[in-house]
Amino acid sequence: MLQRIRDGLHGRKWLAWFALAPIALIFTFWGGSNSLDFKGGGPSDAATVDGETISVQEATKAWQDTEARWSQQFGTDIPPDQKAKMQDNIMDRLVVQKLIDNRLKDGHYAVNESKVLAEFQSIPSFKGPDGKYDPMQARVMLQQNGISEREFFDQTRTQLLVNQLQAGLTSSYFLTKAEQQRLYNLENEEREVQFALLPADKFAGSEPIDDAAIKAYYDKNGDRFMTNESVALEYAELRLEQLATLVVPSDTDLQLMYDENKTNYVLDERRRTRHILIPVNGDDDAGALKKAAGVLAEARAGKDFAELAKKYSTDITAKDGGELGFVEKKQFPGAFGDTLFSMKVGDIAGPVKSQFGYHLIKLEEIEAGQQKPFADVRTELDSQYRQQHAADLFGERQEQMSAALEKGERDLDKIAQNLGLTRGSVPEFLRGGGAEPLGSGRDLQQLVFSDATLNQGKIGGPLAIGEDRLVLVKVSAHHKAEVKPLAAVHDDIVALLKQERGAAAAKAAAEAGIPKLEGGEKLDALAKDWSVTAEPARFVSRGDPSIPAALRTAIFEAPRPAAKPVIKSAVIENGSAVFVVTRSRVADTTANPQMVQQQNAQLVQRTAQGDIAAYVNEAKRKAKIVKNSGVFE
Repeated sequence: MLQRIRDGLHGRKWLAWFALAPIALIFTFWGGSNSLDFKGGGPSDAATVDGETISVQEATKAWQDTEARWSQQFGTDIPPDQKAKMQDNIMDRLVVQKLIDNRLKDGHYAVNESKVLAEFQSIPSFKGPDGKYDPMQARVMLQQNGISEREFFDQTRTQLLVNQLQAGLTSSYFLTKAEQQRLYNLENEEREVQFALLPADKFAGSEPIDDAAIKAYYDKNGDRFMTNESVALEYAELRLEQLATLVVPSDTDLQLMYDENKTNYVLDERRRTRHILIPVNGDDDAGALKKAAGVLAEARAGKDFAELAKKYSTDITAKDGGELGFVEKKQFPGAFGDTLFSMKVGDIAGPVKSQFGYHLIKLEEIEAGQQKPFADVRTELDSQYRQQHAADLFGERQEQMSAALEKGERDLDKIAQNLGLTRGSVPEFLRGGGAEPLGSGRDLQQLVFSDATLNQGKIGGPLAIGEDRLVLVKVSAHHKAEVKPLAAVHDDIVALLKQERGAAAAKAAAEAGIPKLEGGEKLDALAKDWSVTAEPARFVSRGDPSIPAALRTAIFEAPRPAAKPVIKSAVIENGSAVFVVTRSRVADTTANPQMVQQQNAQLVQRTAQGDIAAYVNEAKRKAKIVKNSGVFE
């Protein structure tokens, strides 16, 4: 079981997240849904838990979010055979969340706002390039995921409260030395195994697949050959850059803007300087410093600084006498800039240390900072003015779009003409895949495939795509997912049937080989008869990535070898395998005590989850839970 769980999640981290994310605010693992006894309920509530209600709106939103994630990931509707189970899981999650909320209230758990804010601001996705919390970045990330700042803030608070509860349940948990050793041995077990892989394509044979079999497979498995649901889409869009061209500022407007923001239009002070660079050779820092001090003494004694630079400096400026020209302080952060901008004209300073070595600096001229004339920044002012006022127009047009739709307007061309929108069309906008130039954003997908837009013929929007673009959308044709014609999938079915035939033949060959091996025949000889090669015997671990996951699972689910080898077969992806386990041992990890300590901590944490599951199951057992069985209808 341990191996099966490990292999089930290996390589599918996104799937594990998709499955667990809705219950992450409760616990990482819990006891499942089989103990929930739902008996029906009133139409106004999704469920009640000890008399407290879960609203229909809450359940519906959770289901809509699940549908949207599925559509975005797979580009299809949720299959009917999975829909009911996923809806039950949503209700289970909401019920358990309500139970935990009640326990938190009854236990008077609390967390102050400053701690919630600190946790909120520590999320990496909410930070800018400088590594600090960026409110705009946080807002954009939350908008992209369809959640408001307040909702996420509340969820963060709930998570911190749950962490307190969970810590109380697990902080005192421990394993005895015997339990810890047993789990450690299990985790680090290695088995010596020889195996042979029997690929399905080697056993498929050359006989053609008859048409009747192809047709039968097509009729039975039509849902495997579905087209993607799509729509033909008409849209109208407004871009911020469009509105900027409509804004025409006067000189008076720009002059006023200039006067109000004069501090933004100042030329920084500049200083003309020369320098001499003495590098540090290897670890001889003292030698470089001594040499720099000697050159500094020569310069202060009156020798020409430019000539000294040509003689001693290793910088590229040496040939020009160390000339750096006019520089601003921001060009030289650190000790070099601090020293240079604290000097007087004619001063010689140093040695100043940098990553390049030791510098000697001579200041030759200062050009004071000064106000940039209006004429020099007019173009910049014009651009800023247009952007600022275009943003105001952008908000006004958005309100006008919304007002037109609230009045029931269904003529997209009329709205576009009245508000100066750009019209466009997309012949095939895929569910889950979208289409350019609109993209495939989650909010756009929800809008396009909503009931109002898809089935009622209404114009959807206005929807913001990024920070500078608004769109209205209207579906002109709906192409539901349907089974592709047999001719279009004929070759795919032939390949699948050959694969199935080969897999069955490989499995039969593997099973037939077991008695031969038990009778004394060697795996190398048997593999030769199958025209495959047997791998040499070697020790493998539970996490060994060099062998197929299904084979690894079978190896460790087989009994440990005792008096004689264990011989088994296993079905793997694209075929079967035969293996012979001869020995078992525990890998020696004592050479890495840090890894041992970390592994032991993980073992304690994993086994402590049983206490958490028991806690949740006990809460469910004691609670009075009533579910509205028709909440998603």
